[in-house]
Amino acid sequence: MMTRTSLAGMAVCALLLGACAAKPPTQTPLLAPTPPRVVVPMDPQLTELLAYQSAVRLMPSSELLKAQQNLAKADHAPHNTIRRAMLLAALRGAGDLARAQALLEPLLMATATGKDAQLLAPLVQLLSNQYGELRRQEENIDKLNTQLRDTQRRNDLLNEKLEALKNIERSLSVRPAAGAPK
Repeated sequence: MMTRTSLAGMAVCALLLGACAAKPPTQTPLLAPTPPRVVVPMDPQLTELLAYQSAVRLMPSSELLKAQQNLAKADHAPHNTIRRAMLLAALRGAGDLARAQALLEPLLMATATGKDAQLLAPLVQLLSNQYGELRRQEENIDKLNTQLRDTQRRNDLLNEKLEALKNIERSLSVRPAAGAPK
């Protein structure tokens, strides 16, 4: 005979098994509407400056100097100022990066108004930051090169002293001992 607890246990098991076997109601998934693609048209002037930067990076120094001379004749519009800075930065002579940053600084100031200056402000900021970072890297390289030269000079001096000590040691071993028979 079955006890009440065993009957209750079997009933619970039957309910649990029945719940597992039942299929959940099927729901059709709701498709979330995709947001419309936002296409931001590039400004032709900005696109041209980016292409110019790519071209400047590939130019040999003779072409860079020629382009710099041609650009010196152009007006001082913001896009020409940015081109001058790009050319100076590409030349990488002494102080060229600092001059390139100095050319860009007026375009970064709040006084630079106008549609062109506002449109080009992010590019100017990017270039100015990049030139500043390049200047810091060049200063670090110069500092490390100076330390390397100093270390090499010290190493050479120590090698000379070592050789002098070796020569003294050789000359001492060649001499006969003071109390030795002749």
